[in-house]
Amino acid sequence: MKRIINTIALCLALAASVQAQNDKWFDKNGKILPQYLDEETGLLADEYLPDAHEFTSMEEALAVPERVIKLNLSNQDLTEFPPEVFMFPNIQVLDLQQNRITEIPSRISELPTLQYLTLNSNEISSVAPEIGALKNLLMLDLEQNKLTSLPDEISGLENLLDLVLGENVLERLPKQISGMSRLSNLAVPKNHLKMLPSDIGFLMELQSIDISDNEIAELPSSVGQLQALMIFDAHNNKIATLPDEICKLSQLPYLNLSNNGIKALPKGFGKMGFLQMLDLSKNNIQTLPSSIGEMKMMQDFNVSQNKLTAVPKTIVNWTFVSNISIAGNKISKLPEFGMMQNLRELYIDSNEISTLPKSISQLVSLEKFSAGGNKIEVLPADFGKLENLMSLNLANNSIGDLPKSMQRMQQLQELNVSQNALTDFPPYFSGVSSLTDLDLSGNKFTEDKRNSLRSTYPNAKL
Repeated sequence: MKRIINTIALCLALAASVQAQNDKWFDKNGKILPQYLDEETGLLADEYLPDAHEFTSMEEALAVPERVIKLNLSNQDLTEFPPEVFMFPNIQVLDLQQNRITEIPSRISELPTLQYLTLNSNEISSVAPEIGALKNLLMLDLEQNKLTSLPDEISGLENLLDLVLGENVLERLPKQISGMSRLSNLAVPKNHLKMLPSDIGFLMELQSIDISDNEIAELPSSVGQLQALMIFDAHNNKIATLPDEICKLSQLPYLNLSNNGIKALPKGFGKMGFLQMLDLSKNNIQTLPSSIGEMKMMQDFNVSQNKLTAVPKTIVNWTFVSNISIAGNKISKLPEFGMMQNLRELYIDSNEISTLPKSISQLVSLEKFSAGGNKIEVLPADFGKLENLMSLNLANNSIGDLPKSMQRMQQLQELNVSQNALTDFPPYFSGVSSLTDLDLSGNKFTEDKRNSLRSTYPNAKL
């Protein structure tokens, strides 16, 4: 009994502590004290908001409605936007995610203090135009709902910073999206968008845009005005050509245009000199402009599964690059990679390469090299200088011999030389303790040699 009494006392003390913590923001009349207010909005300042008590039940909140700043009713099987919410004059954070709410009602305009509204993972198909009256709203999350459209009045959210609309069935965005002049993050992946609003370029503070997995056929020329952009993700759309204006994004670090129908890049593409990650894989690109070498900040470059026959020599200027993938093209000759001292992963699979450049042995930082499915017959004599290699794939070539220098590759964990023309395989790899995956299948070993290799390399695929 004493233990039960102590437990009850502890719970009451904790409840009193939480209430006291929340009370400190308010005067006796339930108004937020002036010293805690944001001068611009008249609401509890951002610096104090994380410490405000989060109410997790309607009963608890209704007991002190004027003290409700944060309310979390997520995952409570709600089927409608709870009308009791409109009784909380100071509410700034409302989380209603993972319910079964079907609409945002017109009464939403009665929550002028609202700053953060989370409604993802519901069944919302309708948003009332009155949502545009929420002038203090900073974040609106409507991901994973059933929205087919948004009211144009939503553009009235002039202070909105984050708009999250992924995994709906939207076919368009509001025409006057530029009204959200402070928007920093726009996320609308996995919808049915056919185009972007022409005035999207007026979102001068936009830092991140995700329009991946839609049906967009072209980008408006105004995208070139998005000078604050840090992340531009448009993969898996139907984009065939890029506007020349995209080259004006000279400060953009991240661009993903993979899995579209792009046939060519603008000549001035290299003006995007701050790009660090560029993914152009799974397109129909036949040539790369030589200006691409001007992207001297490049770190991760992927142009695999296109129709390239060559790679511009100018990419040797990429001294910071760590990952290059040009697999799945029709390239027959590689540029001299030797200056790329920071390159760690290189993928040149499924091309028409017959000779590796001599300078490839200078890639002292290389850890993963995949060159399967080419026409390579001979490896450079000093290939073994790649002493940091951990994964090496040379499968499906015509290699008849491995250079002795490869005994220096003591860090190898994976080695695939299957489907080549080897008649022998050196014994020194048996001393490489890290080598756990060795594939020697599909070569020209005699039966005696095969038995010998089984003895030396009992775990190898033969």
